[in-house]
Amino acid sequence: MKKILVLFTGGTIGSVSDDGIIHVAGDGKFSLIKAYREQFGCETQFECRQILNILSENIQLQHWERIAEILFNVDFSNYAGIIMTHGSDTLAYTSAFIGMYFRHIDIPLYIIASNKPLGEKGSNGLFNFAAAVEKIKENKYSGIFTLYEKVYISTRLIPADTCRDRFQAYGEDGCNEFSVFHGINESWLSQPRERFFTQKPELKKGVLKIDGYPGIDFSCYSIGNDTAAVLYNPYHSGTGCTDISAGENYSLCKFIEKCLIRDIKVYICGIKPGGAVYSTLRDIIKAGCIPMYSISDVAAYMKLIIAYNQREYPVGEVLRRNLYFEIVGKSVK
Repeated sequence: MKKILVLFTGGTIGSVSDDGIIHVAGDGKFSLIKAYREQFGCETQFECRQILNILSENIQLQHWERIAEILFNVDFSNYAGIIMTHGSDTLAYTSAFIGMYFRHIDIPLYIIASNKPLGEKGSNGLFNFAAAVEKIKENKYSGIFTLYEKVYISTRLIPADTCRDRFQAYGEDGCNEFSVFHGINESWLSQPRERFFTQKPELKKGVLKIDGYPGIDFSCYSIGNDTAAVLYNPYHSGTGCTDISAGENYSLCKFIEKCLIRDIKVYICGIKPGGAVYSTLRDIIKAGCIPMYSISDVAAYMKLIIAYNQREYPVGEVLRRNLYFEIVGKSVK
């Protein structure tokens, strides 16, 4: 079997704990490979590269740009698969970015993380790494996946809860078997996907992401000169406050109007297609908000980052395209 390329970016899986403080360690990558060899032997050959060494909560646009640059320069034919280690806090965001931008990869790429530093009781880091190695050895599927105790389509991952560190998949329950993912069957994962982006991304423009909550005061949000768009993450019914009785600052519609005056488009994600809608959603769309259907807030955010920072296609074309299963119920081509 060809060797496996392992890309290290830091995170808990590459960290140590000193006096109760967790921080990234320079030799974290060696600890993971050493632990794997001690338990599973030396049969599998790895090529290791440290491309970042940060706690994932510190990730910025330039870090995703760095990851993309590395992947652009990889000759995938030289490897059986790729494993990228990552912190769990922003695992879903990086997973969605890689999945959409590198949809065409014809070998398996697994993005993994750990709940605790390696060697600590209850750490799942080595388990996740070993499981990714085994999945690559099976040589059954190609594409971008996230593996954290279970296997997820990378663009469907939802951030873990803060209580039990459990991840979920958007639109479904996470499961070990690919075939049970809603709207995704094995044949789709086995078929080649055409390359969509051919240029390295230069991520200079940001997206303001606003989560809806009761009493939200939109005047608290500042739109900078490098803000390309705004994403509103609504309640589960696709709604947001439109009432102005408490003042215009509490109305999403008024906020949308102010953004459009500055030529900043506002998007609302996760909208269910078809059927009746609440009057508030009707008013939000009438105000000029653009709906993004059947997509998680994480995938929508990363898709907007990609769309507004690439130069190959109109923004609308990127957003309409189901790049890598991020839109539930829509086919991938």
